[in-house]
Amino acid sequence: AMAMAAHTGCNTVFGSTPPNNPHPYPWMNSLFQDGATIGWLIGESFTQNHGRRSVIPERLADYILDEFSEGYEEQDYFDFTHFNDNFMTDDEINEMPKVWVVGGDGGMGDIGFQNVSKVVLQNRPNVKMLMLNTQVYSNTGGQNSDSSVMTGGFDMNQAGPATEGKMSEMKSAVESFLGGHGSPYLAQVSMANSANMYKAMIDALCYRGTCFIQCFTTCQPEHGVPDFASQRQAQFARDSRCVPEWVYNPELGESYAEAYSVKGNSQSKKDWIAKKIPGSKEKFNFTVAHWAFTEARFRQHHKIIKDGNIDGMEFLDDVLKRVTMNDVIHRYHLVKDHRAFIPKNGVYATEYKDDGTPVHHMLSRQMVIFCVERRRAWRVIQSRAGITNEDYEAQKEYIAALDAKASEASN
Repeated sequence: AMAMAAHTGCNTVFGSTPPNNPHPYPWMNSLFQDGATIGWLIGESFTQNHGRRSVIPERLADYILDEFSEGYEEQDYFDFTHFNDNFMTDDEINEMPKVWVVGGDGGMGDIGFQNVSKVVLQNRPNVKMLMLNTQVYSNTGGQNSDSSVMTGGFDMNQAGPATEGKMSEMKSAVESFLGGHGSPYLAQVSMANSANMYKAMIDALCYRGTCFIQCFTTCQPEHGVPDFASQRQAQFARDSRCVPEWVYNPELGESYAEAYSVKGNSQSKKDWIAKKIPGSKEKFNFTVAHWAFTEARFRQHHKIIKDGNIDGMEFLDDVLKRVTMNDVIHRYHLVKDHRAFIPKNGVYATEYKDDGTPVHHMLSRQMVIFCVERRRAWRVIQSRAGITNEDYEAQKEYIAALDAKASEASN
């Protein structure tokens, strides 16, 4: 029915450590970067075997039982002796064994990214890939990967006076395949919504081509969360816009607006989800900073203000209104006289206890940049789905007014 090719990592160490193997189907783990290529090769062998052992015998039997009433041409002979998946019907493709390639963001999104790119581009009918995105090299000690969030701050990441974290933006391998990689089925999912995740996998299995599914996955020791909290943390990560759910199905059309869907994300026309303060009708924006408060891996980038004194500090929402990712790229966030300046340890965000009591957190500059970067990534996703972001339109007007005022003052 299937086979699995695994990139060596947590999925192999925890899921199939020799001499025990729980998989009741052909399974192989390879070097850290080679799982996708080996899965492709296994897929090719399945295609050949399926043609020789199933499709061709059935078709020849039909010819014989039908007494060759429709003839048997030289081209038919050539097609059978050079048979491949091009000659298979959709039903015959669905009957063919599938290969699942499984790995982490290090093995598939970093070191093995070129291999994955090559396999995605082939668009083979029975190769399906699942990347378990923990946003860190989990199995080798917690180094940053390209998929790590901008704060960094994991076990083997520098965070101190010289650098506050990882200045490169968070890479999303699955989004890389939206352009210039042919017509793969793509999805970003997680256990935040298990029904959507399984539906995406079933649709991917039925798609006549390669699929690449990126699944956010907690790593309890590296993220610093309890074992029972994996689904809860996935929901926080989705709701904070760090890893929003989306599906790209090329069968639905040849434009992003037709093929791209962001169903599963609440308040999809806004920057952030507005959540109710417990015991109150008032609301607050649930940003990636609020998600970060729930995981120990971000401990170097926020600090509870125990006395609650926020005098002289700026509220996160107010700072985010005047800063764009382009400002960060140009490093205007470091220029004191610029509207995009982010004061070091001068920004706070507020979370709320179950009884509605506010808790203020002082944020590192890098945490604020993380919010800006993930907001920008979410806005790009919205635009692909044909959604106009109301908050972005308002921000553009607000910044234009600020810049005009600053220009007048300088003149």
